[in-house]
Amino acid sequence: MSNDATHYTQTVHTPTEVLNQEAYPPLVVKTYPGAPRHPLPWPPERSGHRLGKMLADLGGITRSQWLTPLDKLPFTDSFEAIPDSDPLQWLVTRRPTPSGGARYSAEWYVIAGPDSEVPTGVHYYDPARHALVMLRAGDYRHWVASRPAATVLVQTNVFWRLAAKYGEMYYRLVCLEAGIQVAQALVVGGDQNATARLCFPDVDVTELLGLDPKEEGVHAVIELVPPVPATYGGPSLAPYPLAAGAHSSVLAQSRPGPEPLPAALVEPPAEPAEVAEVAERIRLPHAEVDLLAGTRTRHAAMRGFNGETMSMTTLATILTGYGRQQPWDLPANPVELYCVIADVTGIRPGAYRYLPDEHQLELVAEGDPRQQLREAALAALPQQGARTANVWLLPVGDGEALEERFGARWYRVQQAAGGAALHRACLAAASIGVASRIQNDVLTHRLDTWFGLEGRKRSLLVAQFGTEHPAGLRPEFRLTW
Repeated sequence: MSNDATHYTQTVHTPTEVLNQEAYPPLVVKTYPGAPRHPLPWPPERSGHRLGKMLADLGGITRSQWLTPLDKLPFTDSFEAIPDSDPLQWLVTRRPTPSGGARYSAEWYVIAGPDSEVPTGVHYYDPARHALVMLRAGDYRHWVASRPAATVLVQTNVFWRLAAKYGEMYYRLVCLEAGIQVAQALVVGGDQNATARLCFPDVDVTELLGLDPKEEGVHAVIELVPPVPATYGGPSLAPYPLAAGAHSSVLAQSRPGPEPLPAALVEPPAEPAEVAEVAERIRLPHAEVDLLAGTRTRHAAMRGFNGETMSMTTLATILTGYGRQQPWDLPANPVELYCVIADVTGIRPGAYRYLPDEHQLELVAEGDPRQQLREAALAALPQQGARTANVWLLPVGDGEALEERFGARWYRVQQAAGGAALHRACLAAASIGVASRIQNDVLTHRLDTWFGLEGRKRSLLVAQFGTEHPAGLRPEFRLTW
């Protein structure tokens, strides 16, 4: 058992005190003075530069937003507590993916080969200047790539940016945000056959990038293979399934998929039929999801939700994104997909488990969840969402099963898988005009008993969904459109 990670999971549920905030500089972009730079075309959408656009969609500074004292109020006790000498309005910059406290700990590095769109070498992506900073010349893809990728992206997290605000809780947040970043990368990199790896030689990659592993952790690797020109495919071989099966077995052996989690830990043995209780299930309508469209409009609901009833079709769209399979090196079931429903047409209020393969909801606990959600919320904004949102998604991780499969890496994998699932759901919601907000100031473990979780199963994080409050959208300028 990985005692350090288990103790951390059981102990750290809320931000802890930061004794010396002055020790953490207010820098949100790294600099490499004197290193050669390679500017990327601007604006990214109109340049035809695939890698430049992808980097902007991952970590670029892509929009500016005007905030008012009312936007700050849910995070403070009063107007007097708003820390600004001129609290009329603030101009803030935003990035494509959410980050705890808008601290933006995520960084991206590029390991380019001769067939990449940028010079061969190891680069740091500078989001403030939309440029690459060369750290090493030469082809280093063999250090990190597991297949013949033209370009490899490495996602890291600068720990102190989140530690300056959340204390000990920073590690939980950087692992969750790594999953969000991976989910975003697999969506915006779909035209380059992007695949992700969360298991790799961390020490080697950290050394290649020249990082201090105690201050900045390497959390994910994204491998990109650009498309080749289309060719004539010839007639269909569908009439010959036996030959196709024989050939497919060779391909599956050539690049095997990730191993599933231990079955005995994921699904306990069923009770005998005469005493087994069959949980109620709800079949959801089929829903098509365009996650890429969601990347263009996703934003956090600044003022919460207005309580308007949600349709079952809308819920089905969100859950389809929630449960979508990822091209990564994790098994298909790294987390279980739970949700809480309060006001959706045709579904009784209560807690449910979403079964993506069957596209069904399985009832876990009945009853109006709003009071339990309010009691678990720590701040005004999630408490408001507990009253007015329609749906809350809570991925659940099984520490025992994941540790048996991944060893000491289990905690990082668990949090990343949870963050990725919630981000996919937020993109699916944004694609159909539904607002969302991922909350880290909710004591999700207080809901575990209600969910009936046992052993080392824990709910990881919560995202709220509903119709956005009319005052929620803030004046915003898109820097890349």
